[in-house]
Formats: sequence, structure tokens, C-alpha cells
Amino acid sequence: MIPPRILLAGLACLCPFTLAQKLKSDPHKTLIIISTSDMHGNLEKFPKLATLVKQYRAKYPHVLLVDSGDYFMGNPYVDDWEKRGEPLTVLMNKLKYDIVTIGNHDLDYGQEALRDHIKGMPGTKFVVTNVNPSPTLENCFSPYASIPIKGTPISIGFIGLVDLQTTDVRRMSGISWKLPDEEDYKGITDRFRLHHNTINVILSHLGYDHDLKMMKYSPNIDVILGGHTHVMLPHGHLRTGTLLSHTGHRLSHAGVTEITFSTEKPASILSKSTKAVSLDERIPSDPEVEKIVQQFTGNPFFNQQVGVAGEDITHVTVGTFFCKAIQQASHSDIAIYNCGGVRARSHLCKGPIKIKDIYEMEPFREKVVTCSMSKADIEQLILSKFMSPSDDEGGILEVYCSGFSYQIMDGVTPSITSTLKNGVIYTVAMGDYLCNNFKFPQKGNGKPTGISVRSALIEYLKQIKELFNPPPPKLPIIKDTTFAL
Repeated sequence: MIPPRILLAGLACLCPFTLAQKLKSDPHKTLIIISTSDMHGNLEKFPKLATLVKQYRAKYPHVLLVDSGDYFMGNPYVDDWEKRGEPLTVLMNKLKYDIVTIGNHDLDYGQEALRDHIKGMPGTKFVVTNVNPSPTLENCFSPYASIPIKGTPISIGFIGLVDLQTTDVRRMSGISWKLPDEEDYKGITDRFRLHHNTINVILSHLGYDHDLKMMKYSPNIDVILGGHTHVMLPHGHLRTGTLLSHTGHRLSHAGVTEITFSTEKPASILSKSTKAVSLDERIPSDPEVEKIVQQFTGNPFFNQQVGVAGEDITHVTVGTFFCKAIQQASHSDIAIYNCGGVRARSHLCKGPIKIKDIYEMEPFREKVVTCSMSKADIEQLILSKFMSPSDDEGGILEVYCSGFSYQIMDGVTPSITSTLKNGVIYTVAMGDYLCNNFKFPQKGNGKPTGISVRSALIEYLKQIKELFNPPPPKLPIIKDTTFAL
């Protein structure tokens, strides 16, 4: 017979996610913040997230569920639902999110869709501090929010910050915003002081590097729950009194931040820690939420096979596939496609390629346009900056291409060399996002082809049938010139 103590220890090893363990702190003087970010429509992970949230709510009286933006864009079950985004609205309501901010991709469906999502979640606070809304989004979010902890003198203040630099300009009508700088960061602490909250939290969709700057210039912010750059910090960073959490993307993990506090006057924080909890097979799916998810994922259209990946396909090969597909569909001389528009993860796995895979790689419903461009025009486009509100932001446009090759030469002023020819006017295929959002002579003047990028990808894949990575370049043979003495 196995001794009970050993048996219990074995069960604990099999169930590392369970909270049925001895609590190290008084649950009545502990705040748990469960955080998500950059879920990009991955509703299939919601049943596991629901289990995690339920377990913490069962053990702790003070639990908040928050999100740092980019809930939309990246899953056709959400992006291509009859009312775009509605599956996420339903599921976030089901889990009872307390407070969220927005991300740049949450405007990809248009302002009306974001407004409907916000209005469809009346029990959730939306906080966005560095954005002045358009009339469409008026009264949809607040620049600051405060949540009291019931039965205690403790309250939590929230600020939401977002980087809208890469948001399609066609979605930004009437919206103004500012990317925070050093002076703005210094003023954050003052803004928190005005509201006299015990715990101060920032929901940041600025990205990891900006969060580090915020920690430097705004010491003693209690917690930053970050997103945007899909960084994973298993146990967070603690610097200058600020705890920073990033938990990757697509709900691979959820953040669990634990803050213990004293209720004696003056109320104060005693300790804080954070961890990224994997939403993997060790966490069982909540059956009720699983049924809701199945209602949204049953469309057989997305399971139609259109080709095969003969091996694990790299992101670069997928990008080249995009270019060749739109080049052929539009009968263009060459094609370019911005890397950020190819939403494949690190690679496309070996095996059948289904319509769902194509739609995940291209969730934006882009249209193919063509531009007549010279060598100088094309090179200027590649060296251009995004239409940024700040001269310090933006950078060289990273593009995939077909029909030519290029190389960037680093330096104080970057330069470019390419195989394009002087004196030739090329018909260049590209997506309409690139054409409308980057600074180059033909900006916004692309000729519509009426072809969607998705349809070009599907037709090209049906033609080639199987996708492979190109063979590695052959290394030159170097003759041995060693002389025997």
C-alpha cells in the first residue's frame, strides 16, 4: 500500500496547476490579478483559461481578470464570424473580465466593431489613457479607472497605454494619440498620486522596450502588465520597485500576479510576485466554456485542404509564398509584402494546409494593388518609415519579395543595394495596407486589382500543390593553396 503522504505528493506532481495547496499568505489580504494579452482571437484556449480563473476565484476572495489588448485578429473563427469579433465578446463576458485596455489590432475590424465589442461588455471597464477617441468611440473608455477591494481600505488604480503606430491609417479617422515619451512617463506617478490608490497598475500595450523605459522614468509604479511584442517573462522583472509581467501571445500562458497587503493605516503593499502559467494539457478544459467555443468553431469551410507543407516551412518561405502568389495573380513584374502582414508563427508545420491556415496567415482581408515604380521608388519604399506620429519611431520597412533581391547596408544612414535595374519601370504587386501606410512616392495610389490576398494564396497553392523550403545556397568551393615547404 502506498503511504498517504507519498500518494498526495504524487498527485500534486501530476496536477501542478491546482491551487489546493497550503496558502503561504492570508487570502483575505491577498490580491490576485490574472492577466492576458495578445490573445489574437485564440478562443480555443478559453476553456483552460476558464478553469484557471475559477480555481483562483474559489480560493481567493480578491481576484481581478484583466487584459492588455489585441484580443482580435488572428483566428478566422473570430475574424470571419458574421459579426466580426463577437465570439470573443461572448467569451470575455462569460469569464467576467474586470478591466482591459485596447491594442493596435483591436481597431483592425474598424471603429464600429470595437465600439460594439465595448458596448457588449457592460460589466467590464475599458481604460485607455493616451488616446483621444473619435466621435464613434466617444464614451467607450476612460483615461483612468479605480477598483476598490471589498471589505478593505485598499483600492487599485489602472492606466491603459497603447501604441497605435502600426494601425492602418484607414481605421484611425478622428482618433488622435501620443506615444509616451520620457516626460510622459515621469508624469505617470503624479497621475496615480492624484487618485490616492494603494496599488497602481498599468495595462500596457506599448511593448517590452517601452515598458522598460517606463520602469526607468516612473519608479515605484507597482505593476506593469505588458503586451504588444509577444515577449515571455516566466517570472517577470522587478526593477526600481516596479514588477513587470509579459506572458507571450495567443493564450499560451496567463499571468498570475500575487500582491499581499496590510490593511492597517496607512494601507500598504507587503509583497508582490508574478508568474506565467502555461495553459497546456495539464489544465483541464471547463466543459461549459468548451461548449460555447464549439458553437463558434464548427464551420467545415475552414477545414478544407488546399495544399500540403512538405516539411516545416519557415516564416521567410511563407513570406516568399505570399509574394509569388500575388505576383502571379496580378501578372506583375515583381512583388513585395511587409513582414508584419504575414501572421504565420515561427513556422508552418508539415502536413495538410487548410483554409483556416491561410486565413490565420492573412487575417487582415487585404486586397492586392499594383504600382508602377522605378528602382529608386522601390528602394525608397523599403528604406521608408511607417507614418509614425514620432520622428523617433518607425524604421526600415522589412519586406519579403519575389522577382528581385535586396540587401540593407547598416550605418548612420542605412543604404540599400538590389538587383533591380535603372531605367526600368516595374509593375509592383503589394497589399493595400503597405500601399496606404508607408511613405513613398506612390503612397495611397495603388491600382486596385479586385483580387484578395487570401484568394491569391489559395489559387497559387492549389497550383503548386506542395510547399517546400528552398535549398540552402551552395557554398563556393575554395581551392587549397597551402604549399608544403
